[in-house]
Parts: sequence; structure tokens; C-alpha cells
Amino acid sequence: MDSFRFVHAADLHIDSPFAGVGDTDSRVATRLREATYEAFQNLVDLCITRNADFLVIAGDVYDGADRSVRAQLRFRNGLVKLAEKGIQTFVVHGNHDPLDGWQSSISWPEGVHIFGATPEWIKFEKNGEVVAAVQGMSYPKREVTDNLAVQFSPPESGNLFAIGLLHANVGANSAHPNYAPCTVEDLSESGIDYWALGHVHTRQTLKRADPVIAYPGNIQGRHPNETGARGALVVDVDPSGASRSEFVALDVVRWERAEVDISNLDTIDSLDSAIRQATDNLSVQAQDRDVVCRLVLVGRGPLHEQLAAGGAVEDLLDAVRGVWSGAGSPWVWVERLVDSTRPEIDIESRAKQDDFLGATLKRALLSSIESDEIERLTEVVSDVYSGRRNALEKPDDEQVSAWAEEARWYLAELLEQGR
Repeated sequence: MDSFRFVHAADLHIDSPFAGVGDTDSRVATRLREATYEAFQNLVDLCITRNADFLVIAGDVYDGADRSVRAQLRFRNGLVKLAEKGIQTFVVHGNHDPLDGWQSSISWPEGVHIFGATPEWIKFEKNGEVVAAVQGMSYPKREVTDNLAVQFSPPESGNLFAIGLLHANVGANSAHPNYAPCTVEDLSESGIDYWALGHVHTRQTLKRADPVIAYPGNIQGRHPNETGARGALVVDVDPSGASRSEFVALDVVRWERAEVDISNLDTIDSLDSAIRQATDNLSVQAQDRDVVCRLVLVGRGPLHEQLAAGGAVEDLLDAVRGVWSGAGSPWVWVERLVDSTRPEIDIESRAKQDDFLGATLKRALLSSIESDEIERLTEVVSDVYSGRRNALEKPDDEQVSAWAEEARWYLAELLEQGR
């Protein structure tokens, strides 16, 4: 068997709207609207420059079921460019772009195979020899809760490198909807050599061999929780059938999160400088990419009280945005500045003192490690949420714990000031 190379990508989310992000800066909004298109073009260029034999895309090509004509045309044009270089493409659709969604009458170039709702094997030839086979299936509708992995059939020949192309939640990842749920064991028993997965936006390899089970993550971050490099996997398969992969970043706008500690800062001027330095560092780390970031002010110190003054945090945010407003690309745009600082009170020591504040901190408030109290509070808060006419999503233990800790500090500060 000849060696060959393929690129594994997923979750392109072409035409993602980035609603609400960058509304206050037209430059940022425009850049974000084009980000998924540019990241896809980077994917096409990667396949060409690395001389890939084929590309596999594991679902969510588009951001919505009713994909725009613009998104479909740009996707088609990218695949045409690959076809002209002799690079084939294998595609499945996921929960964001199921087969029952609207699509225009666009013809796909030769060498592109889009899988239907039933698994099928498609063979790949190189130099006149069949060296690999790809089996995939698309979502017929948005909400697919069946285990699709068990519907895949074993490879037709043991001499071919077998690739399974699937959009699925393996291992019940709680960060994503539990569509097409399956387990690593389900995939391992299939006889397939490489599972090219999509759906989970964070890059991870669930199994490194026999078979390889991998998520490449999405090619462009879409919100503050999708930080860090985003891209695709370049996979090389040698004549023995062994494979190795390399991650290549493709994103054009990098989402990041950073902390700025006030503990050793005494003035707003020094804090302003520290915030600017943080954005400078993020710009360097992003390697010529634009950056959208969330900065969190942390630590204890005298600036905590000044930050609590009306409009202080907003003014600092305006100031750092102003620094980058006239800058050409690459730029940094601070999406949000969060004040998580604390007063200079040593709350643990104060809780040990034999006075009213110490007794309050020990008895009326709870520690973050008291899980039984957190569980009790979660039940109470959940009852309040579910009792609303338009019920909100119930908070989890982590959120309730954060609220309780915030209340603990707030009360400690009030009581200490009132002494």
C-alpha cells in the first residue's frame, strides 16, 4: 500500500453570525463576519500546500440548517479549487446543517462525496491502487439521539486503511448537546482504523491507536469560551497502515482570556498600564492574528474599592479599546473587562477572630469546600428559577458556589467597613 496524506477538519460553521460581538466596533464586527470564510480558505490552502490526497470534513459545514447561498457558493468554490489540484473531499453533515435543511441547487465538483443518512463505503485510489476507504453518514435531521456508530459496518477489506467519518458526542461530553451519543468502546469495536470525528469544538485525541479516535476541534473560535488555536489535523499514513497527525492552526481571529492581578498595583494609572501590557502579550502570542479577549481583574488590594466606583471598569475598558482602535491588523479588542478583585481583608483570618464579623463568616456564610451546604443552596435557588413564569435554566453547583463566595466577600467588606 502506498503512503498517503489526508486532512481531517470539522465544525467549519461557515457564515456564523457572531451575534452581539463587536457591535460597538464596526471593524471588529466586519472581521468576525468574514472569519469563518477566511478560516475555510486557510483549510483549502493547507490541503494544497501540504499536498494532501484528500480532505474529510466531519459535520457542521454551515452554521445553520437554512444555509445561505453565499455560504454554499463559498464552500463550493473552495472544493472546486481542491478538485482542480486533484484533491478529493468527503463530507458529512451534522446537527447544525442536517440533510433536511434548506439548500440551493448547487452542483458539486468531481471528486466530492457528500454522505447521506445511511452509512456507505467510498474507496480512495492513489496511483491506480485502492489504498483507503471512507465510511460516513450525515444527520437526516437536527436532533439525532441514536447511536450512529453502531450502524457503521466493518471494513470490506483488511488491506485498506479504513476511516470512519462521524459527527458525534463520544463519552457524553457535557459541553455539547448529546447528539449521536456513543462510547470509545463502540468505536474501537468497529474494525475502523481512524475515526474522524466532529461536534466537539475542543481538539482532543480520545485514542491514539487501534483505532485512532480524534476530534480536530473547529477551525475558527466563535465565542469567549473557545480560546486558543483552532484548526485541523494533517494525517500521514505509511505503507504499514500506521498513522501520525499534526495540528495546524487555521483561525484568523483568536479568542483569548487573561487575568490582570491588582495585588501589587497602587494606582489606576498602573492598572491601566498593566491592562495594556496584557493585550500586547496576547497579540504577540496570537502570531499576527487579530484577538478578541476577555480580561479578568483579580487579586486583593487598595484598587478594589476604586474599581467599585460607578463607571470605573467601563472607563478602563473604553481606554484599552481606544488604544487599539486606530491600529491596523493585527489588533486586539477587549470584549469584556470583568472585576473579580477582592478587598484587602484576609477573610480566612477574620473568620477566626472572636467578634461579630468572625462569627458571621464562620456560621452564617459558607466555605467553598462545604459541598453539603452548596447542594442545599442549589436546591433552593433551583426552586426559585423553576417557579418563574418563563423558567430560566437552573444554575449548577459551580454557579451557586460562585454566588455564595461573592456574597461572602461582599458581606465581609460591608461589616469590616462598618466597624
